Amino acid sequence: MQYYNDKSNESGANFLFMLFQMLMILVVYGFVYTSFAAVKMAIAKYDLTVMTYLPEFIATIAYPVVMMKTMKMFKSGKRQRAIAWMMAWASIIIVALYAHLSQLIAS
Repeated sequence: MQYYNDKSNESGANFLFMLFQMLMILVVYGFVYTSFAAVKMAIAKYDLTVMTYLPEFIATIAYPVVMMKTMKMFKSGKRQRAIAWMMAWASIIIVALYAHLSQLIAS
């Protein structure tokens, strides 16, 4: 007979959250990588400056910071809020990169 153990449930939830974080960073970095490739092509085609890469660099640095903040939030007991923040920032970054690329093509 097994007894309810809150410690094992908490460690299991932390493990699942870390797996979800890995999945989300793969998704976001997939979009960042394709944005880097698209910006490289736009720089070659439209003769733009290297500063065009700035939103991609910001996204590359900002998302792991968001993930560390959400990990702290998750461990402090605010689990749903941490998942929502992580997914919301992923979608904001993806949409911002798309908007950035659409502005490059329009010019």
